[in-house]
Amino acid sequence: MQTESSAHFVLVGAGDEAELVRDVIARHNLHNMTLLPSVPQNDFKNMLTEFDIGLFSLHHDHTTHNFPGKLLGYMVQEKPILGSVNPDNDLKDVLEKAEAGLITINGDDESLLTNALKLLHDSALRKTLAVNAKQLLAEVFSVQAAANSILAAMKRID
Repeated sequence: MQTESSAHFVLVGAGDEAELVRDVIARHNLHNMTLLPSVPQNDFKNMLTEFDIGLFSLHHDHTTHNFPGKLLGYMVQEKPILGSVNPDNDLKDVLEKAEAGLITINGDDESLLTNALKLLHDSALRKTLAVNAKQLLAEVFSVQAAANSILAAMKRID
């Protein structure tokens, strides 16, 4: 994506791989990528209002179904989601079924690039995915959705 002058990646956090990411940015002279340290949650929420796309990547070797907390922030801010997940992660199906994002299996770099370029160049697609992400939040991940699910389960028990 270095040739895409309108693309700039902002990575926020100090996770286990932060130093590796910092080294790759320097070694490859990635001028369209910024790595910022961790910020308070409120600052992160404010930053999200300025971003066009919510990006996440899960390690290929994970064996569990991970749901990164940042996805909820992306949905709250009505952002389309670009992501890569570990194989057999249900999150891919959930996001794709809801048409809330473009998701690849980690390691499939060609598909990730294709998806990134689609989102970069198709503002209508970004808007559709963003609206669907917000709807997915309300229908599946909201407090109300959780309460409804619990109440429905309790009725089945009675």
